[in-house]
Amino acid sequence: MTESPSVDEFIRHMQAELDACEDIVDKIEREKSQLQIESSLLLAIDFANKFKELSKLGQNPMQIVQALATQDPDSAKIAKQVIAIAGGLCPHCGANMDPDLDFCPSCGNYVE
Repeated sequence: MTESPSVDEFIRHMQAELDACEDIVDKIEREKSQLQIESSLLLAIDFANKFKELSKLGQNPMQIVQALATQDPDSAKIAKQVIAIAGGLCPHCGANMDPDLDFCPSCGNYVE
C-alpha cells in the first residue's frame, strides 16, 4: 500500500487545478469550478494551519480527532476545547481570543 498524499500535496494539486480552470470556455462553468476549487483550497489551508498549531501546543491532532469520535463526552469536550484554542477562539463562548491574554475578553473565561 502506498503512502497517502499530504495536505501540502493536495494544496499544490488544487492550485494546478485552479490554473487549469482558465481553459474552460464557458464562463459560468469556469467561475463555478474556480469557486469550488478556491473553497477547497481555503479549507485545506485552514486545516493545515490548525494541525500545525495543535502540534505546536504539544497536542497530537490525530488523537484529538479520535477523541471527537468517541462516545466519551468528557474526551470530546476536551478535544473541542483544544481545537477552539488552536483556532484562536474561546472554548467557552467561541469569541476571537487575543493571543496575549489568558482570558476571553468577551466572556471572561480563563484559558490555559
